This record gives sequence, C-alpha cells and structure tokens, in this order.
Amino acid sequence: MIKINHLFAAIFLTALCPLFGQKSTTDSLQNALKNATVDTSKINILIDLAYNTLDNPEQQLDYVRQAYEIGKTVTSAKHKSRSELAVGLFYSSTNLDSAVLLMKRGAKRYVANGMMSHSANAYYIIGITYEIGNSLDSAITSYENAFEIASENKVHPEYGNSAYALANIKNIRGKNVEALKWAQVAKSAYEEGGLTKEISQVLNQIGIIYDQKGLYSEALDNYLEARDLAIQSGDIAGEILINNNLGVIYDNMNNSEMAMQYYSDALEKTRIHDMKDSEATLLNNLSYIHLKNGDTLKSISLLKQSLAIDLSEIYPCFEGYPLEGMGSIYIELNRLDSAKYYLDRALKNSTLCEDVGVIASVKKDFGVLYSKMGRPKEAEAAFIESLRISKAANLRAEVKDALFAFYQFHKNYGNTAQAMKYLEEYQMLTDSIHKENNVEKATQLAAEYEFRKQVSAMEQERLESERKFTEEIEAKSRENRLVLLALVLFILLATTLARSYFFIQKQNKKLKWLNDEKNKLMGIVAHDLRNPLNMIIGLMTLFEDVAKNHPDKNLQKYVELLGASSDRMRNMIDRVLDISAIENMKVNLKLEKTDLTSLTYESIHNFDIIASQKEIKIVDNIDKLKECFAEVDPNYLVQVIDNLISNAIKFSDKGKQIEVSLISENSHHEIVVKDEGPGISEEEQRSLFKAYTTLSNKPTAQERSTGLGLSIAYKFVEAMGGKIECHSQPGQGTTFNLIFAKAN
Repeated sequence: MIKINHLFAAIFLTALCPLFGQKSTTDSLQNALKNATVDTSKINILIDLAYNTLDNPEQQLDYVRQAYEIGKTVTSAKHKSRSELAVGLFYSSTNLDSAVLLMKRGAKRYVANGMMSHSANAYYIIGITYEIGNSLDSAITSYENAFEIASENKVHPEYGNSAYALANIKNIRGKNVEALKWAQVAKSAYEEGGLTKEISQVLNQIGIIYDQKGLYSEALDNYLEARDLAIQSGDIAGEILINNNLGVIYDNMNNSEMAMQYYSDALEKTRIHDMKDSEATLLNNLSYIHLKNGDTLKSISLLKQSLAIDLSEIYPCFEGYPLEGMGSIYIELNRLDSAKYYLDRALKNSTLCEDVGVIASVKKDFGVLYSKMGRPKEAEAAFIESLRISKAANLRAEVKDALFAFYQFHKNYGNTAQAMKYLEEYQMLTDSIHKENNVEKATQLAAEYEFRKQVSAMEQERLESERKFTEEIEAKSRENRLVLLALVLFILLATTLARSYFFIQKQNKKLKWLNDEKNKLMGIVAHDLRNPLNMIIGLMTLFEDVAKNHPDKNLQKYVELLGASSDRMRNMIDRVLDISAIENMKVNLKLEKTDLTSLTYESIHNFDIIASQKEIKIVDNIDKLKECFAEVDPNYLVQVIDNLISNAIKFSDKGKQIEVSLISENSHHEIVVKDEGPGISEEEQRSLFKAYTTLSNKPTAQERSTGLGLSIAYKFVEAMGGKIECHSQPGQGTTFNLIFAKAN
C-alpha cells in the first residue's frame, strides 16, 4: 500500500489570476455589465462573471461564449486574446485539441504585440490545460515556453510557476534528478520575486523528492522550513499538506505516534476549512497506519471514505492511491477477485497519469496476487517489472517493498537460492539507508528544530522584556532608584535566559519524562479512586434512609451535602479518564442500537432545576411517541448532550429560552440544541472544538469553564461516526447539531 506525499492542489481556475479578475459579488458584476458601454470592459466583466459562477457550468459557458463573440469584433489584441484563452479553457474538457489551438492563437497574439507577461501566463495556462487532460508531453512543451519567456523578461510568478510545474511532472514520471533541478530553479525564481507562499510550496516539493530517495533528514529539513513559511504567509492549505507530508516521513521512520499526530491535526483542519482534496489524502494515509496496526476494517473504512470524495475535476490522478490501497488490503484478506478489481482500476489510472510510484506499487501487488492465485510466472514477471520501475525512478521505499515481496515469493515456492538473493539485496538497501544515518539525522533535526523554536521564543521574550524596561527607564529617568532596579532586573532576566539557553534541551527531556509519569499517575489514581468512591456512593443510600427518620434534622442536610460532593468527585474522576483516553486516542466505544428519543428526553430534564435557578426555560421539542434509532454509545452520547445543554445554560442570561429538538431526515437523525446567548464569532468557531479553547464570551453567572467540554464532545461524536456542527452569529444565539446515521 502506498502513502501520498502531497503537492499543493492544482485547482487551476482559482490560480489563474492574470486571466481572471479578483472575485467580486455576482450582483455587482452584473450591474457593471448593464452599465458598460465599451466592448473591452464587457469582455473583462463577462470573464470575471464566469470565474464567479464556478458552481454553475452552464452559466459559465454562456458568459465565456458572450465574451468570445464580443472579442471577435474588438481591435484590442489584449482583450481578443483573453477571450480566446477563456473560452478555450472552458471547452478543454470536451475537445482538448480544438480548445488548445484557440488558446495558442491568443498566446501568439500576445507575443506578436510584445505583451510578454501575458504571453508567459498564456503558455502556463495552456500547460495546465494539457496536464489536466493527461497530455504530459505537450504540457512540458508549454511550460518550457512559459519558462523561457518568463525567465528572459523576469515575469513573476510565471518564472517560478512554470519551473515548479516542470518539476512536478518530472517527479511523477520518476525523473527525480531533473525534478530536483527544476525545483531549485523555481525556488530561486520565487526568492527573487519575494513570494513567501510560493517558496513554501517549492520547499515542500523538494522535501517530497528527497523523501522518495530515502534521504529523510534532507526531506525533513525542507518540510520544516516550508511549514514555517506557510504559517508565516497564512497559507492554511499549505500548512495542512506539509503536515501530511511530515506524517508520511515519520511513518517511513517507523514513528507511528508522531505520524498519527501530524495526520490527525491536518485532518481536523481540513474538515474545519472544508478542503476535500486534502481530506481524501489524509484518509488514505491514516488507513495505512491502521493497517500496520492490524485494524483492517478501520483501514478499509477510511479508504472507502477517501474514494467517496470526488476529486476528478481538480485532481484526476488521485484515485490511483486509495484504489491501490484497497487492492493490497483485499489481498491480505484473501478476497482475490475484489483485489484484482481494485488493482486493475489503480493501474489504469496511474498509467494514464504516468505516476510511476503508484505503478510500481501496483505491479508489486499484482505479483503477490498472482502468487496467491497459483500463477507463478505472471507473479514473477510482475515483481520484476515493479523492481525495474522503482529502481529506474530511484524510489527506494518501493524498491524495498518489491525486494521483500520477491523474497517471500521465492521462499513460498521453495526457491531457496533466489529467495536468499533478494533477501540479501533487501537487507543491503535497508543497511545503506541506516548507514547514511537518515533516521538518526532526521530525528535529531526534528529535535533541533523544536529547540530552535523555543530559543527563538525565549529571544522574543527577552527582546520584549528589554523593550518594556527601556520604556520604563525613559519614562522614569529622574527616579534613579527605579532605574537601578530596572537594570538589576534586566541583568537577572538576561542571566536566567542565558542559562536556560544551554540547559533547555536537558530540561525538555526531563519535562517529557515527568509529563509521561504524570499521565500514568493520573490514570492510576483515577482508576484506584473510583472503586472506593463508588462504594461510598452506594452506602450513601443507607445513610439517607437513616437520616430521614433521625430526630436531628441537620443530619439529613449533611448527608445530602456528602452525597452531592461524592457525585461531583466521581464526575471529576470520569472527566480525568475521558481526557486521558482522548489524548491517547483510546476511546473505548460500545456502539449499540439506541433510541435517541428517550435518551435526549431524559438528558433535557436533568437540567430542569439548574435552568430554573437562572430563570431559563428549556423548551422540549421531543415527540416522545416517535422512536429514532442510531448506532451510538449511550453513555458517551449522554455526556455530549449534557455538555451542550450545560453550555447553553452557562452562556444564557436570566429569562432566556433554550430549545432542544430531535429531527429525523431521510438518512439521519439530528439532535439540535439552540440558545439565545451572545453567539460565537466566525473566528472563534474555527478553534471551537480544540482542547482548552476559551471564548471571549464568559458564563453569565461566573460558572466555571475549562475549555475542554466541546473538545471532548467533538472526539466522542467523531468516534461514534457522527458529526457535530455549530451555527452562530454574534448577538443571535448559537445552535449545535448532532448528526447520526439512522440504524438499520
């Protein structure tokens, strides 16, 4: 099974800024079109309208057709060419040759009229069009034309974009030495143009090339630098994909824990920002880790989710990866017909896209498949082809996999000499990678990177402290004793920071050890305390009966207080265990067919007293006669519902109303909790489900909030296969939706 080192998504329509204008509202553009009296202005507005209606293909084509017809009548070479490029681009999916012919006519007109910036962009667009149509040789020629024009005239960003595109195609075809050369050219071009986001993208590409060659430390160095630049430039998509690639490299170094951490962080961000292409990639890679950990069913589930995301428009070559993964898993399950079905599809897709990495992996899988089917000659031919392709492309990970599979093949057929030959070659390759200290160097590099970040943060803290001290000294220059005190404090701070600089690495190791011990201790203490506490709570019922008949009326009050305190302590212990389970990704669910109607109804009325204390009315919109079944863990779901209702009460003023509803749709049920509180801003919603997130709004009666409840709720719902959504605007209250599929 092959993992995906992902480049930045080629969503070409939104990347062609010189062809399309800045995105404006459709209404404002249509008004501008009505008032336009000059044909050249109409062409610009019509093409911008086409860009603004990406979700309506028929309307798009109508706009570009109008622009093209007007373009035939104008004398402006710039606008005539622009209309030809636009209509050619939109028709390329139906008739590539005719569309490109029209686009080339526009590009040549740009050149003839000395508009070199536009001509470079035109050839770059033609290259993208060819690449989307899987005509890679023609795409290379167009990118080379764009690069030649852009480099001679220093046209940015096409100067770097065309080199970057060439590096991508060369790498897909397995020519990673040429790919690295073009990537370095792109990096220099972007640096010359001061394009931080683009530098991050090409560093990510260089990291992929090094990773494929098994040079983990060099790959990690480029990934980490790319990640810093992506964060610096606010490139969320770039940060997500680099986190994916960091997960791949840690997985290659057999550090599944770090890989899972990067994958999970990236997957959470893709779902927040609705980035389906990145989500599909991460689902594919997460399935690989679950397969290695022996969870085949989870791996298949993740791959099916990945395949269900349609990327044919923006990433037509993606499908080969999850298809290959499904094929390899079904081989392990001995479902050979299913395996062949998926591998045939994977080979067709990867051959069309000339993706040698996937082709090599699929050939290796066919070798294993044919071996299990008792077809040794075809199996051997497939293994030989896999080795040839992966060696020619210098894909060391695929070479290792093919060698080991070939060794097992000969061993199973009793060819001891041949088996030992391939085992020896496999071991030599493995040893060579370790002799280069790739894993050790990469691990050290990652530690040094974290150390540099901490030192940099300390330096910023020192500079900030120095600035504050300087301001105080200037403001109180006449007060000598205060000046002296400030200088002494500054010297002490500088001394402390200097000592911290040298001992921070040692302290970090100690802190990590202490944190691990703390987590272990929390788990032990929580488990050991819960049993005697449950016994105390059980005995409390006996004391309650005694207290009711006791002459001292205060005794009953004391017993009630003791019972309430015991319940609170048990809830605290359960919360410690929940947090520990989530942090270690070990939520132990017991899914069962559960009636959401009765469960939700009971949860609502647990809060009647608490709500009445704040004069808040909870409106129950539950049809108690209607059964709504879903596969959930009732204990965990109750915690989630309780958390949402509790939060609604916390953040609502006196006299407000909370509505709780249960809605049934065709395929799912929704539990809806709606309040009339202050609402949540769009910015705060992005981090709403992260641990320890605190909102700018505060509980209205000084209730306590740890910032953990929604994080835990999100993890529980996700683990049960459901979804949790938040809909809110400041001043208009907040609505949470819990969505679960209907049980069969």
